[in-house]
Amino acid sequence: MNPLSAENHQILEQGIHLLKSISNESYTQRQQNMDASIGEHFRHILEHYELFWEGIKVGHIDYDNRKRNPELEVNRLFAIESMMGYASKFNEETFYLEPLTISQNYNPKKPVPIVTSNLTRELMFLVSHTVHHYAIISILVKLDGGVVPNGFGFSPATLYAKVIDR
Repeated sequence: MNPLSAENHQILEQGIHLLKSISNESYTQRQQNMDASIGEHFRHILEHYELFWEGIKVGHIDYDNRKRNPELEVNRLFAIESMMGYASKFNEETFYLEPLTISQNYNPKKPVPIVTSNLTRELMFLVSHTVHHYAIISILVKLDGGVVPNGFGFSPATLYAKVIDR
């Protein structure tokens, strides 16, 4: 397995482990002064993986084309099942290093930009994007009195640097 596929697989496994450790109530609860629940963050992460898998088949990933499936926000078991499915794809799928185009519109008043990318860059993006949301999820779990596994919400580079600094 290519190292970035392995990293994505591993980071999804971290999410599965966390989801199995929290309650349904914790998953859907919004903490005071927070804009999104743990479930909403996982929905957002999972929909990026969904768009990645759909997009690499056709050579174009549109990260704005999220379905915003409310079931992923409220059904922890469905989120676990979805995450397991995406994690297993990294073991099963063969990747081709063909160019991709990406669209993501940050300003709806302007035309949607389409940029050139590649599989490696998008695999890196998925890890970075997921870690970013895991860091927020980590805070939400702790605010709810829960515990997160060591390293959850930290980039692999940060964890590596922490080991080197010891």
